[in-house]
Amino acid sequence: MAARHATCAGLGVVALCSVIAAAPTLERRAAASNLTTGCVETFDASADYFPDKVAIEDAVNFSVEYRRSYKVVTVKEAHAGGPAERYVLMQCGVPAPRLEGVLAGAQIATVPIASLYSASTTHLPLLVDLQRLDVLTGVSQLKHLAGDEILKRAASGQVREFAPISTIDSELVVSQRPGVLMTGGATSAALAVIRSAGIPVVANNEWLEPTALARAEWLKYMALFLNEERAAQQLYSEMKVRYKGLSGRAMAVPADRKPTIMTGRGTRGDFVIAGGRSYVAALIKDAGGRYVWADNIAEGSATIDLEAQIRRAGNADIWINGGGWPSLASMVKDEPRYGEFKAYRTGQVWVYERRLTPTGGNDYWTRAVSHPDLVLADLVKIFHPSLVPQHEFQWYLQLPAR
Repeated sequence: MAARHATCAGLGVVALCSVIAAAPTLERRAAASNLTTGCVETFDASADYFPDKVAIEDAVNFSVEYRRSYKVVTVKEAHAGGPAERYVLMQCGVPAPRLEGVLAGAQIATVPIASLYSASTTHLPLLVDLQRLDVLTGVSQLKHLAGDEILKRAASGQVREFAPISTIDSELVVSQRPGVLMTGGATSAALAVIRSAGIPVVANNEWLEPTALARAEWLKYMALFLNEERAAQQLYSEMKVRYKGLSGRAMAVPADRKPTIMTGRGTRGDFVIAGGRSYVAALIKDAGGRYVWADNIAEGSATIDLEAQIRRAGNADIWINGGGWPSLASMVKDEPRYGEFKAYRTGQVWVYERRLTPTGGNDYWTRAVSHPDLVLADLVKIFHPSLVPQHEFQWYLQLPAR
């Protein structure tokens, strides 16, 4: 027992391991399901410590391989245009594996993690859905948080702010020693310092996925760090059924009844749009719309000349995903040439700002990530309202005239 506590103490989870020592029934449970809290009491080299596994169906930017006592997680593009990264997730209480070849030098995290620092609000709904907000101990900026459960957790005093002015306080992070710091896919000197101090820094790049379903499947990625694979697999499967059912109905609408859709907003003569290979473009198609920039090759956002947008999207029926305007009147004050778009003149401008907090948090950049079935329903309600007459808008609202 002393040896086991020495192993767990080195991982900073003495209290959790002590709880399991007093409850040996948890050890027996581990044979049938993953341990979602605490450590293994007695190591068995022949045991499979992850009987609950996930199968990746739609996501293309991460994968997982299971070993008996650890998992190898690969993020294929750790930041936009960057190389792959591999993380070894080792079950708490087991001996450290010998890593060779491509795993030599890989970052090692002990799972299930008990403390998570998150650099993006898009990570947080994954914790909510898995009912594991208890591990959230750090966020980059408190003012961007949204959602009742997340705000309640932040108000508890158990969540630290580690980048209040958009610069990571590496000294703070190192002093608090979270089990993992999860980035939104970024590199910086501060992150290098944190990593060199032995704190795993892992990338969560759901925004690089080509579809909303693939993006939502990063629920399973978060689950890997919590040993919550069983819950993630079920939640994702149920959501996917709802998404596919509604998408099938919307895509079956005859082509001549599908509206043309434009996205984005202009800034100083440029116009930022959703790329033609982005998850937004895929959502538009799945909702029964025709995206005017479907032939664009960008996987994320793309910047084009405002005049090019007017030529391509001037007659688009509906304008979505702009934002920052309280009314149509405020739009033309921002940029007079907006008046050249048909969607503006007909009042068909929709933004995802229905649920904002007083400090500027937007629930779309939180809950919508893992609930693309509801995002899809919002868009179908805009494009083909008769298909979802009972649906209540979650995020989108139509801009008033004034």
